[in-house]
Amino acid sequence: MQSPELIPSLIMSAAISGLALVVILRAYWRARAVPTFLYSLAIGSFSAMALDLLLDQTYQPFRSWSIEINGQTIWMSNLLLTFFIVGGFLFWYFAIIYSRYDTPPTMSLVVTFVAGAALLGEIVKAEWSDTIPLIVESIAAAFLIVEIVRYARVVIPATEPTQRRGVLMYFGGFLLWIMALPLGIVIGGIPGIPAAIGNSWPIPYTIGLFLVSFSVNKNPRLLFVSEARALDYLVMDDEGVLVFAHRFREYDGSVDSELMGSAMSGVFSLMKEMLASGETVKRIDHGDVKILVEHGAMTTSLLVVTRETIHFRRALRALSLEFEATYREEISKEVPNLTVLEPHRQVVIDAVGF
Repeated sequence: MQSPELIPSLIMSAAISGLALVVILRAYWRARAVPTFLYSLAIGSFSAMALDLLLDQTYQPFRSWSIEINGQTIWMSNLLLTFFIVGGFLFWYFAIIYSRYDTPPTMSLVVTFVAGAALLGEIVKAEWSDTIPLIVESIAAAFLIVEIVRYARVVIPATEPTQRRGVLMYFGGFLLWIMALPLGIVIGGIPGIPAAIGNSWPIPYTIGLFLVSFSVNKNPRLLFVSEARALDYLVMDDEGVLVFAHRFREYDGSVDSELMGSAMSGVFSLMKEMLASGETVKRIDHGDVKILVEHGAMTTSLLVVTRETIHFRRALRALSLEFEATYREEISKEVPNLTVLEPHRQVVIDAVGF
């Protein structure tokens, strides 16, 4: 249905949503992590939703675009709108899930089924079932709201006070964004309510999306919560001498990096004698901590973690390759200048993250 008074706010919404998409893509480019990729898809879907609504109001060929399935006319603007809404909810949900878990819980299958049902319902709906896709979409939104609340209860207490502002900006943005739903559908449908109130939903919708994008971009890994924690990162040369060390956080049982490097060098020498020819140590389980090992051509890299994950294993391998490629000449010297290796510290923080 056309509402000319909506056009200015939809233009604003499409423009700012596009800016939010650029911001979130920058966050993905910096972090290259699954959650930021999913946030990019979610913001992209909701930005496309704003553009869909704008074109439906202003561009006649788009508004009249339709397809026929079994004699049923399906308006493409409505179908695309459903796809963007359902896809946006689903991508956002899994962005939260992958920020907390390495493997999605079983409940995520139910959410995926509900989202698929909403999209299928839009395709096959008849006159008697017009409201079914809307109901299913509302259920999907409820799943997202519940997950966001659970997520907030975990993230906010675990956040350092100095970083809490960015996290609160994320959840504040979500609250603003979700306000668009009751404002545009519930309040806007009450008889006697001025049309301007119901048509104002793009304002919180757009501002909320932008705040979420900005908070994720400011610190892409700030919202990641996992039981797996990185504790120490060490690099030893081929003679077992520690050439680089970075401690992510203090922990029970932690020792000086130099002492740890010397101890690990002795362990590797012993294990080399004990293992069959060609075999190497890839992991050492030391009770509450695990030591992941990556052997390179010139160095051995260690990552001390509370739990082994695919993310940590991949990050360690990437760091090992980058360290040798960048500092090959320096570590080939008899006495390397360790200050030359200092820029690698930021690379480690960006790659491991938490």
